[in-house]
Amino acid sequence: MVKVLLIENSTASGSVAAAVEGSIEYRAEFSRSGELAVAVQQAVKRIGAPHEIVVGIGPGSYTGLRVAAATAIGLSAALGCTAYGCPSVLAIEEDSYWIVGDARRESVFLAKVEQGRLLVEPELIPVRDLTAVLSEQKDRAVFAVGPIPGHENLPIVVPKAEHLLKRRESFRSSLEPLYLKPPHVTVAKQR
Repeated sequence: MVKVLLIENSTASGSVAAAVEGSIEYRAEFSRSGELAVAVQQAVKRIGAPHEIVVGIGPGSYTGLRVAAATAIGLSAALGCTAYGCPSVLAIEEDSYWIVGDARRESVFLAKVEQGRLLVEPELIPVRDLTAVLSEQKDRAVFAVGPIPGHENLPIVVPKAEHLLKRRESFRSSLEPLYLKPPHVTVAKQR
């Protein structure tokens, strides 16, 4: 009987789910990364120690992704189970779509998904180019993971941990978050 713990924390609203033999037995949502530990504890109480842990690896919130990955790495080591990463943009109910998210500094990420798989890795584009890029697609739904300036008409979907379970073909052995650009770092002045 395979037990799976699923963690998704790439947006302002995170979630945890637990599955036994492919059936979701527990779901919880949280709005602060500190609440993740409580949700994980409740999930493990419900199903027992997991055989696998799957964590959403973004793109998304830098802090949220790091907290989720660290939690999965720690649990994997403590419980002796396998941990996988899965792109967070796959953690929605639909199977074929485009999805965008605010990447800050006047840019957005764009992911193109077909039959539950990324066509290519998410790309970073200037928000000013988004309208032109979106006009290229005609047959797929387009969603946003949060508000996009100038594109308030895009329906917002929040990735959910439970949807990671159906994306096994996209699981990765690395829990390294999908970073689309280097973090903004202030370099010390040379003396």
